[in-house]
Amino acid sequence: MRKNQHKKAENSQNRNASSPPKEHNSLPAREQNWMENEFDELTEVGFRRWVITNSSELKEHVLIQCKEAKNVEKRLEGLLTRKTSLQKDINDLMELKNTARELWKAHTSSNSRIKQKKGYQ
Repeated sequence: MRKNQHKKAENSQNRNASSPPKEHNSLPAREQNWMENEFDELTEVGFRRWVITNSSELKEHVLIQCKEAKNVEKRLEGLLTRKTSLQKDINDLMELKNTARELWKAHTSSNSRIKQKKGYQ
């Protein structure tokens, strides 16, 4: 039984040494050790494959970010158009308010004059 336990312990140690840390919050030094160990074991062909794989992932990430930026740009343009439209509507409403105020003043003034004329006659 001890032999089996010893082999299991060795296997789990080997797996831990060769596999990357699965936690995102692992220690930077531990990640650095893993990366160095991986690079030491890489052959030239393996290294080229690693570079190609990672550069294609980076390219894919950049393309996704580009698409997202274009979507944000379109939404921003839409919001700016809407803002401009709202500002125009506000200006129109202010103009209507001022016109209504002038009409009210004219109405009040004419009513006063009519009342004065009736009162004098």
